[in-house]
Amino acid sequence: MKKVSLISPMYKCQDVPMVILGERCSSPCLYCGLQKYHFPEESIIAFGVENVIKEMSKFKGAYFSPVTDCFLPENTESIHYLLEETWKLNPNWVPLVITKQIIPDKTIDLFVKNKDRLVLQISVPIINEEIAMILEPGSISISKRLEMIKNLTSRGVEVITVAMPYFGFDDPIFFARSLLVAGVKRVITATGVLVEGTRRRMLESQNEEIIGVVSKISFVRGQKYIFSQEKRIEMLTELISALESLGIKSKICTSDNHDLEETSLPLCHVFNHKNFK
Repeated sequence: MKKVSLISPMYKCQDVPMVILGERCSSPCLYCGLQKYHFPEESIIAFGVENVIKEMSKFKGAYFSPVTDCFLPENTESIHYLLEETWKLNPNWVPLVITKQIIPDKTIDLFVKNKDRLVLQISVPIINEEIAMILEPGSISISKRLEMIKNLTSRGVEVITVAMPYFGFDDPIFFARSLLVAGVKRVITATGVLVEGTRRRMLESQNEEIIGVVSKISFVRGQKYIFSQEKRIEMLTELISALESLGIKSKICTSDNHDLEETSLPLCHVFNHKNFK
């Protein structure tokens, strides 16, 4: 069983501890600034599989996982065991799971069994396969993600799509229709914030489209690069209008978009889900 630790909450909007796995992504997404992040010792609630399960079951839920994909092939057995055993200890426990990898069939069966005490998010930042494979070199294709989402939603498992960062590589209507066909009813979106390292990696991608977009992210907030407020409002308005026209609910994560408070855009301040109370 792989090394695992339970860490104090990083995001106030969720207010649940995080599961951190020893195996990190060997080919991280170009825009990810957390792949090498190490948590201070004082933030560790528990270490080791059995200790993590015991402590995790005392909370209303847990976040899987902010610094690596929990369904990397080398993590799947550990994740399945953690989920299954924690549900046994606490029938009301609700994990918040996010991935862009293949979820094994036996874990999908586990999700179907526990669909009313699960929040599942699958990242689909763009539909353009060529760009996606450059941005996310260690992840499965977009077509496989959409196929997996369809499999889950057809079996009654609600899937929230995470369109973050959304850099405007797709026509919004095409993007929205692709999600609709897969059975998506809810989207969490933002426009992406880059630190110096992630911005540099994207500029070095040798892809003209990626370089062209990233070159326009020139507004600096502290040590982070972000689109101007005007550009973010334009992009998000267009995307959300397309989603809502097809009956897909959407909200914008405000963790890096505090300056959108005065707009009429739908913002997400606290994670709210019928299973996650």
